[in-house]
Amino acid sequence: MPSPLAKRSVETLLSVLLVLLSVLGLAAPSAAAAGSPARPGPDWERIAACESNGRWHINTGNGYHGGLQIDPATWRAYGGRRYAPRADLATRDEQIAIAERIVRDRGLSAWPNCARTTDDGDSTSRATERNASDDPAPQAAPRTRSRTSSGHTTARTYVVQPGDCLSVIAERTRTPGGTKALYDLNKDTLDKGPDHIYPGQRLQLRA
Repeated sequence: MPSPLAKRSVETLLSVLLVLLSVLGLAAPSAAAAGSPARPGPDWERIAACESNGRWHINTGNGYHGGLQIDPATWRAYGGRRYAPRADLATRDEQIAIAERIVRDRGLSAWPNCARTTDDGDSTSRATERNASDDPAPQAAPRTRSRTSSGHTTARTYVVQPGDCLSVIAERTRTPGGTKALYDLNKDTLDKGPDHIYPGQRLQLRA
């Protein structure tokens, strides 16, 4: 029959083993998380400080408005009219929401000088990499162009749906050249401007 001392030794050893296993189990996920840190997005406060001295409601009459100095045509093309007629009349968060759409479509090219002031020092390259990762692989492109049911697209056209704006359509259909190219292809249809699109209109996606 084992002695009480032997029983205590076995119990102590088991307790130590359980603690070690618990520590190792917690450490593994932490190490994995540390190995893949999240990539930060653009520092909009720094860009606004460079573009407008951080004045989110500025309108100096130079044709660009708000903290991020977005011109009216771009503001409308990327859906800004749902918030306000011009960028300077929208809130800070609403301006940033439209800026994020611009970045998804064009990278940080809309702010060629001020985008360099962000903390990481190379935001333009990072945005380009993000856009490249969003694009489909070459072999996947034909499937996108031939989709007819869920996206309402044919090989070369798109039927406007309720709630659509040009930037959303360009992103959804992977239109070559993005929002500007899509508008240029459809100037005759969108004769009142890029923000005047209506459900049922058929837009050309490619020349």
